[in-house]
Amino acid sequence: MSKFDLVLEKELERYQQGGFLVGDRIKFKKDALKHEYISSKAQGFLDIVKSCMDPSFDLNLRIGALKSIYPTSYTNFQAGHVAPDGVFADIYIEYAPGLYRNPMTVPVEAIEHIDDGTERGPVPDSIKRPNTVHGPKEQKAQADDVKADINLKNQNVSLPGANKWDDTKPGGGNFKT
Repeated sequence: MSKFDLVLEKELERYQQGGFLVGDRIKFKKDALKHEYISSKAQGFLDIVKSCMDPSFDLNLRIGALKSIYPTSYTNFQAGHVAPDGVFADIYIEYAPGLYRNPMTVPVEAIEHIDDGTERGPVPDSIKRPNTVHGPKEQKAQADDVKADINLKNQNVSLPGANKWDDTKPGGGNFKT
């Protein structure tokens, strides 16, 4: 199978599954709480959906499975072109890559796809840990003598015992030919 066939199959699968694929990042539509299926659920379910719709909620919602109310196999994990309606998505909250919680099943009419292209999606600010471990701050040395250039910006200083590289030759000139 060629790379073109793989790309074509992936794109066609999206249209066969009602515009969604497993692993897609989604969000709830603004009127999701008015949907008949969601509004008929228990208060705990409604609270989770409301919290996921809150503007301050920045965690990713992902699709774990697409399924139909019309079974096509004993596992019922086939939807799309074999189920023109009645398609539901099992979605979960992604707290970190590989850490999923709060699974819920919602109709695909209540969610919309967030297109990240080929990327994984943004890392939410709520799970980022602020730190300054990414390297030291740049320090400027101060010399007693004004003429001394102790920061060595204008010269290439060879270090004793360092490798001698010739960038014009393969392998830095260190291989015998």
